[in-house]
Amino acid sequence: MSSAGRTVVVTLACAALFVAGATWRGVTWSDVRHWGTPRNVIEAEGETVRIPVAEGAEERRLPEVTVETTGSYDFLFPDGGAGGGPVRYDPCTVLSYVISPAHMPEGFEGVVHQAVADVSDATGLEFAYEGFTDESASFDRALVQDRYGDRFAPIVIGFQSAANNPDLEGTVTGLGGSSAVPGAYGAERYLRSGVVIVDWEDVARIREDGGGEELARAVVEHELGHVVGLAHVGDKDELMHESNLSLLHWGPGDLAGLALAGAGECEAR
Repeated sequence: MSSAGRTVVVTLACAALFVAGATWRGVTWSDVRHWGTPRNVIEAEGETVRIPVAEGAEERRLPEVTVETTGSYDFLFPDGGAGGGPVRYDPCTVLSYVISPAHMPEGFEGVVHQAVADVSDATGLEFAYEGFTDESASFDRALVQDRYGDRFAPIVIGFQSAANNPDLEGTVTGLGGSSAVPGAYGAERYLRSGVVIVDWEDVARIREDGGGEELARAVVEHELGHVVGLAHVGDKDELMHESNLSLLHWGPGDLAGLALAGAGECEAR
């Protein structure tokens, strides 16, 4: 089985904020604190959407994971992130995720939650489950949607097959990735609104084999690795290799890369 990582770069524009009379409407304290810095906006499908301001304190939600192993790893967006490193998720923000339940194999919800927990442990990023969604998992999704409120859409995990998604044809068992978008202010980019698409027919067959439950979990973990910013590597002893027939757990390079993926800087509030 193999995987395809997706990278999405969002086209942006800057919106200057003018404060006079009625233009105070919609101005936040963050806008005041960043006075003189244009508020970034997303240009999506012909509409301009102001990038939501990060909420909460500028402090990590979970402790940073120490890099204790060496091996092969790479990043989907190796530069352009806060602090000059790779583009990563904000470790001071809870990463919400939802499941699009259509075609989800019976009993697979627990597999998803375990995979997310394993990624959280390896990255030091905090995840929160928000339940099922009626949104179909797609890399063409809007990053800000009415169904989720005035924020970036949560990570969505869905199930499809080659019959309705040609990107899953052949040996591809899953797809994963996130969008790289600047924060509300400044040029530093952060990962947003990740997507995982699992071939439900493939994982159903995998689970029927002995030990298949763990291998199915490894499929989801691999795609979540893409979501938090990791790219494929050439080392077959790493779970982030494009193909995997037997690995059930992260390799040493995977763990090093995941720790670094979770070690980004907080987005300015």
